Amino acid sequence: MHMIEMALARTQLAPAGMADTPHKMRGASLIEALVALLVLALGVLGLAGIQTQTLLESRASNARAVAVRMVEDLNERMQSNRAIRLASPQPNPHPYVFGWGTPPAITTNCQTATCTGTQTAAFDVLQWKDTLSAALPGGDAQVFQLPNDTRQFGVIVGWTETTAKGEAQATGAELGTYTATFALPTTGTNTFALPPGLGGVSCPDGRQCHLVYIRP
Repeated sequence: MHMIEMALARTQLAPAGMADTPHKMRGASLIEALVALLVLALGVLGLAGIQTQTLLESRASNARAVAVRMVEDLNERMQSNRAIRLASPQPNPHPYVFGWGTPPAITTNCQTATCTGTQTAAFDVLQWKDTLSAALPGGDAQVFQLPNDTRQFGVIVGWTETTAKGEAQATGAELGTYTATFALPTTGTNTFALPPGLGGVSCPDGRQCHLVYIRP
């Protein structure tokens, strides 16, 4: 009888709330787990953003490398056309100077027939533009002569896909990276800083462009 009374007394003297301690510990553990999951999710989102940006930069670098190779190919074609390259003075208009868009159709296939220098140039331009459009998304180009040196040419190669992908994720000041011309100062909206006397030479809106000067 005395032992039962002592047990009851001990139960009555126990601090209030001790019976709820395991429940509180389980609740605290659940909160810690949720916080850990939140931190993990933020980390994964950050890594995904970095990977996306790296992919965009890689695509842009690959596009620029293709543009450089295409300019080298055009330069070799112009060097191989001795009739035009060695002409003095240079033809005006020059057969290797062209604008954006599809070049005029040709009537002579210079792979199977003998062509003049002008016919070879027209054939080269058509072949080169076809290759460029297949090598780059929306690939197109413009070639111009420098007014103070008619044997030097500027080649602007433009493309669209990497621009669109990057522009869709760009905000604020970053947007200018995709709407301005690549790697050159500008004197206006999408206008290259060019020597005097060259009007109408520009990078079309919505394209990313690369400019290279050549002297065949």
